[in-house]
Amino acid sequence: MTRYRKLKRTGLILAGLFLLFLCIPVPKFDDPYSTVLTASNGELLGAHIADDGQWRFPATNNYSEKYLACVLEYEDQQFFRHFGFNPIAFIQALVENTKAGHVVRGGSTISMQVVRLARHNKPRTYGEKILEVILALRLELHYSKRSIFNLYASHAPFGGNVVGIDAAAWRYFHTTPDRLTWSEAATLAVLPNSPAMIHPGKSRDKLLDKRDALLHRMTTSEVYIPKRFQVSRLSYEDYELALMERLPDKPYDMPMLAYHYMVDQEKIHKGEQICSGIDYNLQRNVTRIMERHYEIHTQNQIENAAVYVIDYLKNQVVAYIGNNMEAKDASMVDMVKAQRSTGSIMKPFLFAAMLDEGSLLPTMLLPDVPLYLSGYTPRNYSGQYWGAVPAHVALQNSLNAPFVYLLKTYGHQRFHALLKRLNISGIVFDSDHYGLSLIVGGAEASLYDLVNAYGHMGRELATGEDLTPFSPESVAITFDVMKGLTRPSNQTGWSGFSSSKQVAWKTGTSFGFRDAWAIGLTNRYVVGVWVGNSDGEGRPGLTGVASAAPILFDVVNLLNDSYTRPASTPESIEVEVCAESGYPNTELCKHTQKVWMPDVEIKTGPCPYHKKIFLDSTRQYQVLPDCYPVDQKCYDTYFVLPPALEWFYKKHSAFYKPLPALYPSCATAHPDDLMAFVYPKSDARVTIPVGIKGDRQQVVFEIAHRNPGKTIYWTMNDVFLGQTRWSHQMPIDVERGTYVLRCVDEDGVELSRKIVVN
Repeated sequence: MTRYRKLKRTGLILAGLFLLFLCIPVPKFDDPYSTVLTASNGELLGAHIADDGQWRFPATNNYSEKYLACVLEYEDQQFFRHFGFNPIAFIQALVENTKAGHVVRGGSTISMQVVRLARHNKPRTYGEKILEVILALRLELHYSKRSIFNLYASHAPFGGNVVGIDAAAWRYFHTTPDRLTWSEAATLAVLPNSPAMIHPGKSRDKLLDKRDALLHRMTTSEVYIPKRFQVSRLSYEDYELALMERLPDKPYDMPMLAYHYMVDQEKIHKGEQICSGIDYNLQRNVTRIMERHYEIHTQNQIENAAVYVIDYLKNQVVAYIGNNMEAKDASMVDMVKAQRSTGSIMKPFLFAAMLDEGSLLPTMLLPDVPLYLSGYTPRNYSGQYWGAVPAHVALQNSLNAPFVYLLKTYGHQRFHALLKRLNISGIVFDSDHYGLSLIVGGAEASLYDLVNAYGHMGRELATGEDLTPFSPESVAITFDVMKGLTRPSNQTGWSGFSSSKQVAWKTGTSFGFRDAWAIGLTNRYVVGVWVGNSDGEGRPGLTGVASAAPILFDVVNLLNDSYTRPASTPESIEVEVCAESGYPNTELCKHTQKVWMPDVEIKTGPCPYHKKIFLDSTRQYQVLPDCYPVDQKCYDTYFVLPPALEWFYKKHSAFYKPLPALYPSCATAHPDDLMAFVYPKSDARVTIPVGIKGDRQQVVFEIAHRNPGKTIYWTMNDVFLGQTRWSHQMPIDVERGTYVLRCVDEDGVELSRKIVVN
């Protein structure tokens, strides 16, 4: 009984000691890590140094088994057979160090080295060594052998401020740990043994001797490594080749291929390895394109540009260049995320929305005349007006007046809400703040938001997912129209090459030539480009077509993809329309065509422009019911535009057939009986007024009209000046010379006068 009690007491003591042992905290690392960004193929895109100034990459545990074999041969041959402590190696080291009077050999296992690294390399004393043994045993109970080796590989010092195999492989060999050769693996295996004295920057002969000695040992190594690690033996032929490899001359600089993307991602992934979807080769080649165009743009004092490319089918970023890296503020400003004036880049959103509600047909004529809406006068970029243009042509030519007309019809409040649904974060004010300017650059957006919005439209069309306010049918029609945009001058003749890519694309230019946009889609990708100056300085010639589109097509040419989707989906319907007006046809329309539309109620009404006109018996004059014999009248069908539209339209359309003149007995009053010039008078000579300070003032012309509520359109030498209603006064900045001043009211009544400005 006494013996039993002693055994029981001993067992309880041992159990208590074991439980106490289990209470010892497992050694852990609290070191800060570098933020690392890798491409989709694992290539390093960039890294930021850790907060303690060390290049310490987060562990990937993806290293070559050659490195495992070399480290075990050099550091711990019994690693897979001991439990954290190798007493034989410890005793041998103790004997040799005692004889030498100083430390000449260490008896530490890899597990003990992990403990020492976690404890920040405490001074090497026998007491510290005993503590390392205890903690190493505790480590072995908690982690697998592979995990322990991973901890060692990730925190071992490799000279200078390089820590861990991941950082060392890149800094010394410009590669990843899983691609190490035998020579590289051996070099990195011997470095942690004395990193302060031996690294590739100094003591190269000693480092070379250690590497070669280890390589020689590897040819006959008998270190036990479980078969699951699949480590092959170093053959003699590979050994000879490994000896021929040179040591690295100096550490490689860390790449910065996606600086702004990394800065953006580091906000939420600091100290982590960010495995991105960026295509390494695409990112590198787009960077080269940016560098080439930077040289061109700086000749016009344009400093900044950005390119953002996504694979919208995978919802994945594949290229991200936030700024020209040569720009003065490149490191501070990410123009992919910057809010900038949109210009015309959002017009396709309004086009698709109105298709979906049936208030727009793709070929429907839209008024393209000067508008004066509550103090807002939109102007086309070219300064010209076409009178009436098909909707798809207005989109392809990015005409402002027709789209302001469309927005007025659709409602700027509704469009404001639609942009919110598209997650355009730059829309920060209420709808009335922007008014009708919302469609022509009155609001701001980022390249990031715009590309993602177009990407969601593309994905919805491809997959049928409900991602946007638009139907796949309206998206298909809109993108098909966008394919027809005229390409920039450097793309002339593109359609003659079989390798040319089809792109559904749109440009935008903000007021004052401050922002140039271009966004294009293929079947898989959206490419977005912004060009300008980050400080908002405008430059002549800074337009979407001239500055951003050339970059867009250079990038598209790198993609093995094109836009080949049809203008319809299985749910689309064909609508028969009048060929001339684009409206639903009537019995008066002589020519018709079919267009694709979403399956919605058409709300445009029938064609309003084809009319039955009564003529005299000679068919030379138009007649009215009460001024010509009924039995002698005949009729014909005419395509008739309202006077204001016709005045501009007939100047650009050689095929437009105006109405015949009224029969003499049916003629209405002379224009002079309806309106007259108040100023200038009939002498047609104008003197430029001079202000009190001697500065030149505006000349104010004035018209009197019998019906002041009629809108009058003013032009001088065929240059549109504006329009007036009720108060028909037009102030004009004019130089000396001879001019023709022309005024046309909304009924087409025209009055003109030749004037000489002194």
